[in-house]
Amino acid sequence: MKKLLYGLILMLLVALGRPGVYATTLDDSTPFGGLEGKSLTETEMEGIVGGLPRCCHHPRYDAIEDKCLNNKGQGYDEGINDCDIWAENNLYQAGHNIATKWGSAKTTSVKGHMEKLKGQLTDTAPLGWSIEFINNSHVALVRVNDDGSAYLFHQGYNAATSSSEAWEGARGYHYSNSRSAYWGDNPKFWKFN
Repeated sequence: MKKLLYGLILMLLVALGRPGVYATTLDDSTPFGGLEGKSLTETEMEGIVGGLPRCCHHPRYDAIEDKCLNNKGQGYDEGINDCDIWAENNLYQAGHNIATKWGSAKTTSVKGHMEKLKGQLTDTAPLGWSIEFINNSHVALVRVNDDGSAYLFHQGYNAATSSSEAWEGARGYHYSNSRSAYWGDNPKFWKFN
């Protein structure tokens, strides 16, 4: 009787385990859970600002840009959601924890960040993402692109200028020349990664 019982349990385990085995095969073209994926056109992908479809499908997806776009237009509240706190939070959401490197934005001033990073700041914006320090009192996130253009995002006020256009509606600029993204009298840049 024991052998029969053990045999039934073994058959039950094999029967229940088969769908799991089939689901784990890499060459199985059956959609998971019966869901069918839908391909997006390039135009549809360009129209998506943040979110899962862009993250999973867009060939030029950039996590930091995505967080800047998702957090644009927020209220400026000094000490709660001001420029350096906003930049630090965006970077953290994108997978870059800079709080210990530059001093927590909730307890450190922009001038304090610069003091802590003394020796790591440059006069020119490096290729890729960096933090721009503006007049010892403001910060922005800047991405210098391969083609020499730059995107600048910040938490503050936004308006079109003679050398840029307002980009994505609020607190973001696209510059055709990265040198035009240098704000203030003596900007400094920190390549945080």
